[in-house]
Amino acid sequence: MLFLINVLLTLWFYTAHGQGKHCNYPVIKHGPLYHSYSGYFPAHVNQQFLYNSDQYFVPPSQYSSDYLACTAEGWSPEEPCLRNIFNNLENGYNSIVQGKTVRVCCYHGYSLQNNQKTMTCTESGWSPPPRCIFVKKVGCSQPPQIDHGTINSSSSAEERREIHEQSCIYQYGEEVTYKCDEGFGTDGPASIRCLGGEWSHPQDCINVSCVNPPQVENAIIQNQKSRYQSGERACYECIANYDLFGEIDVVCLNGTWTKTPQYSQGKCGPPPPIDNGDITSLLHLVYPPGMFVEYQCQDYYELRGSRNVVCQNGEWSEPLKCLEACVISEEIVKKHHIQLRWKHDTNLYSKTEDNIVFMCQHGYPCQEGKVVYP
Repeated sequence: MLFLINVLLTLWFYTAHGQGKHCNYPVIKHGPLYHSYSGYFPAHVNQQFLYNSDQYFVPPSQYSSDYLACTAEGWSPEEPCLRNIFNNLENGYNSIVQGKTVRVCCYHGYSLQNNQKTMTCTESGWSPPPRCIFVKKVGCSQPPQIDHGTINSSSSAEERREIHEQSCIYQYGEEVTYKCDEGFGTDGPASIRCLGGEWSHPQDCINVSCVNPPQVENAIIQNQKSRYQSGERACYECIANYDLFGEIDVVCLNGTWTKTPQYSQGKCGPPPPIDNGDITSLLHLVYPPGMFVEYQCQDYYELRGSRNVVCQNGEWSEPLKCLEACVISEEIVKKHHIQLRWKHDTNLYSKTEDNIVFMCQHGYPCQEGKVVYP
């Protein structure tokens, strides 16, 4: 009984860990195993075997050789060898692996088999064969209709039937042109050609109009419309005392507006006058943004603030101030019976915050920090 339990536990352990599964000897199309001793098989899960591919085939990794692994689901990769086709190029080559599709462009009057536009690399080679064959000159019936567009033709279908007297009313090689509705246009050629009884693929008419031109600060749009056709312009006009930098308009190009003008900045009128000061430069009626003017104070007046004011957004920056001087005249001296201690001028001009030292005249002393005036 104990032996039977051990056997069951062993089988359960191997099965739970994949050891109970195995892979039989692999059949590899277009390639052999590097070592194929019969004693290796059946193989256990996670065992790997090196293999090579035949000429014109490669492993999915596209190396010259790779490993075939035994998994719980079987051998991996399922297709060990894939067709590999080389297209010669000048000083090189292009490698196409099985399952890949490439687009082919044939010369006018030629096409791939069944008018196909692409070919796929398969196990047996290209499908369809990589050969552009001559297309029989068969006419076409009415061209396909497209949304938001009409066929621009000089004659009607009835007229064409009378001319050709057959069901194919367009001859081989003939072109028709589409005309898109207003506000729509194509992103490629607007014509299609009749080739071998079929029309080439027409371009779509896409919306190429524009709405809502970008807004620019301090500017208005002249004669603004609800919709602009491709090629039309929206022109901006600045409000008073403002200028635009760069272009003055934007253009609608295939549904998108071109670069928006830079933000507008205001022009300034004459700079403001200041008390007891003058402008050193020549005055103008209008000043562009960023222009500055320089001030200077009159004699005996002290400058407070920047000597320059700048035109910004249609306004001048805060102007300076010319602080008034203190004047001590002869009349004041006589009235208060004082005299200047260090100077004997008739009039004294002192700048703001200057200290002035007096001394009393005879008979009018200074008492405890106060001068008693008569």
